[in-house]
Amino acid sequence: MEFKRDIEELIQKYADAIHTQDEKEFKSLWIQEDTNILISGTKLFGGIESIYQDFLVDLIQKKYSSIRLVNDGLETYLLTDDVAVAVFQYHTECIIRENGEPYGIAGLETQVIKKTKEGWKIAHIQYHGKEVVR
Repeated sequence: MEFKRDIEELIQKYADAIHTQDEKEFKSLWIQEDTNILISGTKLFGGIESIYQDFLVDLIQKKYSSIRLVNDGLETYLLTDDVAVAVFQYHTECIIRENGEPYGIAGLETQVIKKTKEGWKIAHIQYHGKEVVR
């Protein structure tokens, strides 16, 4: 079950990139195709540039001075030799940029992950969360 360890490492790198907001690291985790999709709540971000700019920079960085995405239990499912689904509960530990208040969201995340010649890469993410003030 080596794929499970590889996917767990990929998801941790994704969580780290959300926290550090490093563009190069963040983009390197995706399959780099226009078919990449991230859904957060009711907003859809399509393509790696939109996911990075519109989701991570314009939505996340502008709202929070700090954000930590925490995986609260991971289940992985191999669909084919080169496609897997990861599902996990998550919570965030954030600081609101505007007022310095702590804030968090708890929810469920699903990732579709594809094996490439560079290793496992993210193709799709969907967040379903409930706002929780911490």
